[in-house]
Amino acid sequence: MEKTARLKVTDSFGVKKTIPLSKPVFTIGRMVDNDLQVMSNSASRRHGSIVYENGVYYLVDNESTSGTFINGKRIKRTELHNRDRITLGRVDDYQIQFIASDAATGGPVFSSDQFRLDSTGGSPAATAEEQLKNLARYVEINQAFKFSLTPDDVLRLIVDAAIELAGAERGLIMLRDSKGSMSFKIARDNKKTDVQRRDFALSTSVVRKVLKSKRTVVLNIAENESSDPSQSVMLLGLRTAICIPLLRFQMQHDINVTSTHQTELIGILYLDSRMVGGKLSQTSMRLLESLGFEASKALESVRLMSEAEDKQRMEREFETAHEVQMALMPISSVKTERFDLVAHSIPCRYVGGDFYDLIKLPNGVVSMTLADVSGKGISAALLASVAQGVIEAQFSSEHTPAEVAGTLNQVIVSRSDASRFITMFSALLDNEGNLAWVNAGHNPPILARRDGRTEELATKSLVIGAFDFAEYRVSHTKLESGDVLFCFTDGVTEAANTSGEIFGDERLLELIRKSVHSTAEQIRDLVLEEIVYFTSGLPQGDDVTVIALKMK
Repeated sequence: MEKTARLKVTDSFGVKKTIPLSKPVFTIGRMVDNDLQVMSNSASRRHGSIVYENGVYYLVDNESTSGTFINGKRIKRTELHNRDRITLGRVDDYQIQFIASDAATGGPVFSSDQFRLDSTGGSPAATAEEQLKNLARYVEINQAFKFSLTPDDVLRLIVDAAIELAGAERGLIMLRDSKGSMSFKIARDNKKTDVQRRDFALSTSVVRKVLKSKRTVVLNIAENESSDPSQSVMLLGLRTAICIPLLRFQMQHDINVTSTHQTELIGILYLDSRMVGGKLSQTSMRLLESLGFEASKALESVRLMSEAEDKQRMEREFETAHEVQMALMPISSVKTERFDLVAHSIPCRYVGGDFYDLIKLPNGVVSMTLADVSGKGISAALLASVAQGVIEAQFSSEHTPAEVAGTLNQVIVSRSDASRFITMFSALLDNEGNLAWVNAGHNPPILARRDGRTEELATKSLVIGAFDFAEYRVSHTKLESGDVLFCFTDGVTEAANTSGEIFGDERLLELIRKSVHSTAEQIRDLVLEEIVYFTSGLPQGDDVTVIALKMK
C-alpha cells in the first residue's frame, strides 16, 4: 500500500486511541471480529468498512439499520478526507475521525503490545492513563455482554479483552465438556486473529496448577527461572504465562441455613507472551480476574439461553406431535336409531398413550375400542398409533373382537419390548343391542341398567403384548332401551385430590347409576367435570379417556 492513514477514536467512556488503517478493507461494527469493534446500540453487527483503492480511502455503509454519516451527512459510499468526522447512526456516543497519512495524529498511539510492570521489584508502575484505559476497557466488555452475541463471539470478545488488559501476545479459552475433559474452544493473537489449536502450544504445567487449585497462576521467568518444574515455558520460549480459572458458583439450596456457595471449574483463560515481562500491576491483575468472573457469568448465560432454546424447540415439536395425534383421532361420536355413542380423550402431556376408536362398519354394526398403553409421552403415543392402525384394519375386515385382540397381541409382542403392554376393551354392537366384547386386562366398563341395577364387564383375559400365548374369547351381553355403558381408563378412577384421596371405582359407579336417565353427551361431560372438581385444579397425573353409550 502506498500510504497508511489512521482513525482517532474516542469511545463512550472518553478513552482515546489511534488505530492505523493497515488493511485494504477495515471493518467497523458490533461483531467481535471487526477491526474496530463498536459497542453501541446505534451500530449494526457489520455496520460499515473503510476501503483502500488506488491510493484513496472510501467509507462504505454495509446497509446498516441506523446509517453511516460523514460530517453529519448520511452516505452509502464516499471518499474520505483528512479530519472527516464519522458517525454510526444518529447517536454520537463514539467519536471517530479520519486522519490522512501526512497529518499529525494529535495524540499517543495505544498499543496492546505493551506489557506494563508493577512498581514492586524495582519495575516501573502502570501509568494512571493506562489504568484508566484498562478500566474503561473492562467496563466496555461488561457492556458488550448485554448485546446479542453468538457463543463464539462471546469467547472471542473475552480473549481479545484479556490480551489487551494483560498486554499479552496470545490467549485461549478451554472449557470442560460433558465428560469432564478440557476442550479447546477459541485462541486469538494480539492482532484479533484466530489461531488454530495445532499452532498454539501452551504451558501444560501452568494449566495443571490452575485445574488443581482453582486459583489464578502467574508465571514470570524474569523473576524465577525455575518456577515451571516441567520447563515447558522455557522450551516454548515464553517469558510470561497467566492462567485464570473460569468458575461457576452454585448457591446452597437449603434456605434454613446460612447461604454458602460451591465453585465448579468450567474452564480456563490462558495468556502468554514471549516478551520480557514483569509482574502485572495490581489494577490489571484485578481487572483480569474480574474479567474471568464476568466471562464465567456470560458463558453460563449462554448455556442457559441454549438450554432455553432447546426447551422451546422441544415444546414446539411436542405441540406438533399433539396436533398430529389429535388429527389422527377417529370420530368422537356415532348416532344411530337405537343408540348414541360419544368419546373423549385428554392426554396428561402433549401426547398420550390412551386411545379410542369408533367405527361404523358397512353392515351397520359399530365397533368401539378403548385402550391404555403402559407409560406416558411420546413412546406410549407411538405404540398407541401402531395399535390403532391394527385394530381399524382388523375390524374393517369383519374380524371378531377376539380375533382383533389376538392379532394385536402378536404384533405388540413381536415389535415391542417386554415392558410395554396394552389394556383394552373392544366390542361390536348391532342395532338390536347385542354386544360382543373382549376385555384384555382393562378397567371393567360399567353397565347401568334402566331399572338401577349395575354390573361390570370384566374377564380374566391377559393384557395385550405381554405373552405370545395369550388367548381371547368373546363375551356376549344384551343391552336394552335406556341402558348406559360407560368405558374409561384408569386416569379417571386414579385421579387424586390435594389430600391424596383418589376418585375411585365406587364414586364413579354411583355417578353413572344416578345419571342413567341422561344423554350420552351429558354423562360424558358430567364425569369429566366431576374429575376436575375433585382434583381441585391439580395437574393431571394420567391420560383420561372415556366412552359413553346410551341405548334409546
